Amino acid sequence: MKTLTAYLRPYRALITVCLLFKTIASFCELFIPALLGYMIDEVVPKEDLGAVLAAGGAMLLLSLLTLLFHILGNRTAAKASGYVAHDLRHDLFLKTVNLDAPAIDAYGTPSLTSRLTTDTYHVTAFLARLFRLGVKAPITLIGGIVITLVLDARLAVALIATLPLVSLTVWVITRRATPLYYEEQTVLDDMVRKVDETASGIRVIKALSKTAYETDAFCRVNRRLEKKEVEAGRLLSLTKPLCDLLLNLGLCAVILIGTLLAAHTGFHAAGTLLSFMTYFTVILNNMIMMTRIFIQLSRCMASAERISEVLTTESRMPTLPAPHTAEEGAYLRFEHVTFSYNKRTPDLADISFTLSRGETLGIIGATGSGKSTLISLLLRLYDPDEGRILLDGRDIRSYPYAELRRKFGVCFQYDFVPSATLAENVVFFRERSEEDLARALDTAQAASFVEKLSEGEETHIDSRGANLSGGQKQRLTLARALYGSPEILVLDDATSALDYKTDRDLRAALKKQAKATTILVSQRIATIRDADRILFLTDGRITGYGTHDELMTTHAGYREIANMQGR
Repeated sequence: MKTLTAYLRPYRALITVCLLFKTIASFCELFIPALLGYMIDEVVPKEDLGAVLAAGGAMLLLSLLTLLFHILGNRTAAKASGYVAHDLRHDLFLKTVNLDAPAIDAYGTPSLTSRLTTDTYHVTAFLARLFRLGVKAPITLIGGIVITLVLDARLAVALIATLPLVSLTVWVITRRATPLYYEEQTVLDDMVRKVDETASGIRVIKALSKTAYETDAFCRVNRRLEKKEVEAGRLLSLTKPLCDLLLNLGLCAVILIGTLLAAHTGFHAAGTLLSFMTYFTVILNNMIMMTRIFIQLSRCMASAERISEVLTTESRMPTLPAPHTAEEGAYLRFEHVTFSYNKRTPDLADISFTLSRGETLGIIGATGSGKSTLISLLLRLYDPDEGRILLDGRDIRSYPYAELRRKFGVCFQYDFVPSATLAENVVFFRERSEEDLARALDTAQAASFVEKLSEGEETHIDSRGANLSGGQKQRLTLARALYGSPEILVLDDATSALDYKTDRDLRAALKKQAKATTILVSQRIATIRDADRILFLTDGRITGYGTHDELMTTHAGYREIANMQGR
């Protein structure tokens, strides 16, 4: 909740105005029943029409002021909660996209999604209710009690006696509900994960006739969520009935005491009794409002805790101090690099190689051999457990993230294609240059299909490239990697959807440029055979390193793959 409080500070003035409006409205509302009782007991018996009209006019004025200031207060509350919601979602999204890869792995994408959507909604919904009722309910409740004490302390005692019991009931239920809501949100993460998996794999699911299986899997998660919701709902459903029971018992006691007073002391102040009953209703309603605030608070606290976990997550990959002088040697060096995702079994072990500026490195190996992990370390998505990676004589951990990533142009096999125009996908929020755009499309062998599109470069591309073929998507993302002439070009199995002719033309175009240091990850010998060096990975270890001709002579596994592919 401390993190949430920080988001309220910039809007203290607006919140103060909101609370002021609600305070004025609450006091105006409080005086109406008292004025009614006064009119019945004091003004009406005198049969003075002018005094009755004056008292009625005062009641009408108070009612209008109550209406006006409640409207102003509610509008201000909506503004304040809306501003807080905007800032909270903005910072949470910014923090999410800046989390390092280990933190993202720890939270999981579905959990981050539900924190950004459902959890922020619960927090801001509570704030909106708090701003509207957080002042009105206590003022009206306490004011009503004070006025009933003034009207008749004997009647008020019965009512006041029930309030500690109501407060204790709300406190116990709220305290037990908060962990239940936290568990419910955790199960909701699992549901989001299942929906995301199903949506992204719907073609495979339909092709294999597994819709029934996926439906059953979703139902299992849904039943778990239902169980948690019912468990929390069952507990909180006790709040209102118990509070109503206690308060209505107090009301019965008030009526009983009033009857006894009338019988033994001649108590006949009808206006006072009517005012008292009205205040009792006001107290009852505002007590119910406060219980609802506390009920929503339990959900808000669970959501706020989940949001705070992300916002306060510290980087596990800090930037090291920049060296005074760069080390001499090759442009890119891996020195005895070892890395493990689970920190038990190495996914890469003792990886060492060098690459000069402008050279091309080909990486090949069986599925799961560590090719993509090596690329992730180079991009500093993860840090090595042992060893170091040097770029231009500096440990890559000493580069600020923005400076390091600007050196790379990257294309993965299953790359990111947002909903935008084709040109926007290629430029990707960098400074637009028509010359660079045309060059990138031409080198990526994308110009031919772009020319055939109805609106050319300005053709709208659906999310995930749904209106493009696999080869077209890869050429688009290749153009994005090439745009801006990066120092290092990383193509991680980025030509798997291209036919052999397009793949050959792409390699020829890349060779003509011969500017960027290039790293090619591929299962095709034809894609990497012309590389200056080829690295063969087996179970996370380098088992072959050299040119195509050298590996054909010295490495049986490489030779076997080449022979199977007719190379």
